[in-house]
Amino acid sequence: MTRSSRVPLLLATLCLLAACSDNNPAAPVARCSSGAQPTTLTSGQAGTFAAADLATCLVLPGDGATYVIVPQLAAPATSLTPVSYELGEGGATGNLVARITPDWNPVQSSRSMPGPLQDRFDHSLLVRNRQLAHVTAVAGSARSGVHTALHASVAPPAPGSTRAFFVCGNLDCTDSLFKSDTAQLEYVGANILFYQSSKAPPPPAGLTGAQLTALGTLIDQTLYGIDIRTFGQPSDIDANGRVIVLMSPYVNAISPASECASQGFVAGFFFGPDLIPSVPHSNAAEIYYSLAPDPNGTFSCPHTVGEVEQLTGATFLHEMLHMINFNQKVLVHHDNDTEVEFLDEGMAKIAEEFGARYYEQRYPPPTGRTNPAQLFPDSAEGFITGDLFNSYDYLANPGASTATLSTGASTLPDAGAEWLFLRWLGDQTDSTIYARIVQSALTGMPNLEAAAGASFPQLFGEFSMALYTDSLPGVMRGEPPAPYRFESRNLRQLYQALFRAVADPTVIPRPFPIELTVLSPGTSASGALLPGTMHFYKFTTPTNGATGQLHFSSAGGAAFDATSAAQVTVFRCPTADACP
Repeated sequence: MTRSSRVPLLLATLCLLAACSDNNPAAPVARCSSGAQPTTLTSGQAGTFAAADLATCLVLPGDGATYVIVPQLAAPATSLTPVSYELGEGGATGNLVARITPDWNPVQSSRSMPGPLQDRFDHSLLVRNRQLAHVTAVAGSARSGVHTALHASVAPPAPGSTRAFFVCGNLDCTDSLFKSDTAQLEYVGANILFYQSSKAPPPPAGLTGAQLTALGTLIDQTLYGIDIRTFGQPSDIDANGRVIVLMSPYVNAISPASECASQGFVAGFFFGPDLIPSVPHSNAAEIYYSLAPDPNGTFSCPHTVGEVEQLTGATFLHEMLHMINFNQKVLVHHDNDTEVEFLDEGMAKIAEEFGARYYEQRYPPPTGRTNPAQLFPDSAEGFITGDLFNSYDYLANPGASTATLSTGASTLPDAGAEWLFLRWLGDQTDSTIYARIVQSALTGMPNLEAAAGASFPQLFGEFSMALYTDSLPGVMRGEPPAPYRFESRNLRQLYQALFRAVADPTVIPRPFPIELTVLSPGTSASGALLPGTMHFYKFTTPTNGATGQLHFSSAGGAAFDATSAAQVTVFRCPTADACP
């Protein structure tokens, strides 16, 4: 795909102040000069201004127009150290009138979903998989069991037969704490083998034979194909042409019961060492591990049959992406690393959303809905609800959660940021970009930029503004330029529906999560940003012909370190009412 470059806005006449990293301060720069000429943005036009491209300030004509101003750090989050900044109007005479203090650890609302514990566990597995990738790349993994398409040469076992498995015994998958579990084959499909542990409770506390068959059929005939069509094939190291689904209460036991109320639980996982038979406790097969019904809380926090049925579909899609990604990066391309966290986890969230999209297409409004007025069909809600809550939390405090995390365990709002970015990216290109990212020999930012055909600062500047300018009130959907809107989702419609459905202001306080901070003439505001985050401001120029003069700097007025990728995206609102 070819993307247009940043909007040409008479760069020779601009003067936007550079900013600085607190760790490496540079000399202060002068504010706006008296001879600086205004930059004209037409209604609905936007531009992104990098510190390296510009001089000292951005001059806007004094015609009473309203602008959305979004300072941001378009860089990978290899460190979670906040960078302070000042955004002000009026050159050197601006006064500090507002201070933004982001909540670095936002409180998560209580919801029936895996939660932070799943994120913590996923991160520990990612670290272990990354270590395994280094060993595998050095040793040179044999390709004999890696297939670009699955062609079974080993007949599947008979239904009712049993097999022993190793299962992680704690959140770190410590070798000495693995459990040995025997499970029975309950379902043989074209794409999966569905085993249930002998430790799982019998009905009615556990799944009936009919329920096991229904769940196996759903995974085998619907969900498996969604992942494969979107991202590509998994490996097939056991040459049986199938992925194993193991439902075991030992998965439940990974989550400490004492943490379930505050941290959630582990709903399922993929374990990279299973694809390297020489590694201790490898099951030498492609396996998705799922929690089992446990309504009495025998192994950890209680989980009903209905809850497991609702969670399994989205979690399977999520973990299958990790399985496919591991195959491509480690086994096929023999990289010495796995994919970075924000792309690996973000693509897994996209996998979940594709489950929702399948049911949205199958049940157009008003079909498939308990309430005909609801936005999503009942069958889609288990796949999309987590994305909606997480992304709402992210947008309500966008300087506190990063879309580019590549170190440390992510939070739920981080996951919301990753989903929104990759959803926007797919809308700007097409859905084949996800397969290109997964199947590439590259990782991280080089992988993303190659697949998108654009630099990350350009992409992040457009994305940051699109979070606000998509579906502006009173503005036709197609009026903002394509980079500044989503195509497949209407953000204000999504969050309005969430606001109505939850009907609890302590959980979802307003219909649209982003609040603009007003920057008045002659004032300035300060705050701090993490890499991969942004803040949102609104500025209205004077109507008396006096120009607006915006500067963006560190709190001391010095230049940003170049690695921070500090930049500002500016959008001219069609009307003042369009940008509340």
